[in-house]
Amino acid sequence: MQAELPEDDHHAAAPLSAPQIAAFWTEFSGQLAAWVALDGRAFVEEANALLKRQAPGLSLELEGAPAQDGARLVVTAHGNIEQFENAQALVRQAPRLEGYTVQAFRSRTASGNFAMGMQDFELSCDDVLVAPYDAGGIIGLDLAFAKAVPDAMQEHARHMAFILLDHVLGEWDFSVRVGPVDFVEAAAEASPLSQFPAVFDAFQREVLGRTYRFPQEENDRWISLEVRSRDADEDDAPDLLTFHDSAHALATRADLSYFLTLRFPIDSQESLDSARDAQDALDAELLRQQRGILAFTRMEGMDFRVAAFYVDDPDAAAQLARQLAAEHAPGLEAALALEYDPSWREYLGMYGAIHRQDRQADQA
Repeated sequence: MQAELPEDDHHAAAPLSAPQIAAFWTEFSGQLAAWVALDGRAFVEEANALLKRQAPGLSLELEGAPAQDGARLVVTAHGNIEQFENAQALVRQAPRLEGYTVQAFRSRTASGNFAMGMQDFELSCDDVLVAPYDAGGIIGLDLAFAKAVPDAMQEHARHMAFILLDHVLGEWDFSVRVGPVDFVEAAAEASPLSQFPAVFDAFQREVLGRTYRFPQEENDRWISLEVRSRDADEDDAPDLLTFHDSAHALATRADLSYFLTLRFPIDSQESLDSARDAQDALDAELLRQQRGILAFTRMEGMDFRVAAFYVDDPDAAAQLARQLAAEHAPGLEAALALEYDPSWREYLGMYGAIHRQDRQADQA
């Protein structure tokens, strides 16, 4: 089986440094006692004035009242996925704050049918109809309006529908787990947006197979195939890919957002065995701790063997990878790379290409 892989056009925001994060939390902790007497709006204004000095792409929101039971600090990137790594890093390194929990990203809005207005036009969640479909391992959405929208308000209404979607699905689901969104005249088997979260969750679980649980050995599925990059010459030998199809159940899990590759040069059977041993050892240890999963291995001609993983803690995973490379392949110079990939773009690009024929057969 052969598959053509997609090109990469992703560009990440500059990550926050550890000193920047520490400086914010030090200032924030030092001011917290003085802010208890403030109302919620004033609290948020003071907190964001500090945050903007270190992380202008992020904001803090407060759920509940300052220091009261259930108070929650929410670090939001306002749906800008390029800032999601910084939001998660800020939360991961947050100190213990008495009276507060800290989370990354806005949660789903609890109420069902709410509305918003713009220029004397109101749109409620029941006015937006949504139908999901499989867009290559990620959810695509067809949107339609359940009420007449004046021509002059079409653009505003679509913008409002996106805002409502963001509130209904929550920041992570809408930004990471939703792919193409199209407005159509009529969406088949659509649900009102007010009822869509349950439909969305069921679609992920039952259609895409996203259980978000690690696959069990007895039903673990792998696919071996030849692949060519788009820029490869026709005479070039294809790479050999061993793809972990069952890892799809974990795709876009929020605590497995980092894509790690461990790449070894190969010049003999002995070096190939050593590279495989190091990569297998990393796979086994990450799986034992449930801190990561092997996404695929790839032989690049006969020159390099690459193993790719999704992991939770980039620093800990990198340290472990270097340790195991030194133990199992001491004579080989391993290249290690880390990338923030919350949408599992690297994996799902391959998944979509591999399963394209399956989707076409289902649609026939």
